[in-house]
Amino acid sequence: MPSPREIRGMSSRTGRQAPGRTLSEESQAALRSMQDQLGEFQESLLLTSVQDDLGEMRSTLTLLPSEIENLRNRGYVFRSYLEKKVEVLNGQWDDTSRQVTREVTRLTRELQREADEAERALDQAMGGGTVPVSRAQSAVDALEHRIQAAEAAAKAMYDALQQNVNQTKSQIEEAVWLLDQLEQASFGLLPAEDPVAACKAQFMKTKKDGPEGMLYLTDERLIFEQKEQKATKKVLFIATEKETVQELIFAVPIGQVESVETSQKGFLGRKEMVKLLFAPAADLSGATLRLRGADNEEWAALIGRVRSGEIAKERSQPKEEETLEDVRSVPTKCTTCGASISVEIVRGMREITCEYCGSLIRL
Repeated sequence: MPSPREIRGMSSRTGRQAPGRTLSEESQAALRSMQDQLGEFQESLLLTSVQDDLGEMRSTLTLLPSEIENLRNRGYVFRSYLEKKVEVLNGQWDDTSRQVTREVTRLTRELQREADEAERALDQAMGGGTVPVSRAQSAVDALEHRIQAAEAAAKAMYDALQQNVNQTKSQIEEAVWLLDQLEQASFGLLPAEDPVAACKAQFMKTKKDGPEGMLYLTDERLIFEQKEQKATKKVLFIATEKETVQELIFAVPIGQVESVETSQKGFLGRKEMVKLLFAPAADLSGATLRLRGADNEEWAALIGRVRSGEIAKERSQPKEEETLEDVRSVPTKCTTCGASISVEIVRGMREITCEYCGSLIRL
């Protein structure tokens, strides 16, 4: 592989020659431009962008295990595939980096030979020799195209790996963000309730307006919390004072989510809309949400997996049996008036109201 000093030598050798006096000003200007181009190719000849990509992937993969461990310590139990995924990616990086390094060595040698040819053509054109300016320009242009082709060929060798590394990093960052938001939430999780996902959303009270906030999905409930800045004072329609409005709008047991419909609205379908229909026992009949920075189809599928219980396959650790037993202990009679309880208990339900005396019964 040529060293940076060798490539810099190419530029310095070219720089020692001034355009011949017999050349027109236009030709001299063109040759100076080509000389600058060759100087700019120094790093590209070494395919440094490819080496930078490999180094960045290595750094990312080195940090991911500790980031996942931190997630688990903070209580995030889903996406159990993360640990295995990082292990596989590390193995793939070892194999791919060796192959790419060998290919980069071969390609840089070829590029150096072509760079030498372009330099000779430029030297001869600048000296007023038999090589015309147009041929020197063709040699420089060909070198540029060859560098681009070499970069593309090398990057194609690790493109899939790079995408998977970036995807895994994003999956971890999403879980970290979820936990950060929950720490700031106005509500707490129930015993044995584990968070699955969250996204910014708008609860559409009308077709055009509604409170902004956060949509949370746990293995027990679907929750929307209003969380936005509201103007408390305006001067000439400009907000001069604001306050944060944060309150729970709804928290529906996942078993009371009867249907989820998605749609794309707005200009070019950029509004990710989700329409939810809740069971009659829920506090709301339904809700329409506009998701912010999230895919509605992915969310609909995720809600479906939680409703069916399939999400449990992604748990990195089971729920505590003692807590589960407490949750499973469902009373058959009202503790206040003694009436038999006939309410259907669904996934995520933690309390019911006696239809006879109105008492709240914890499950």
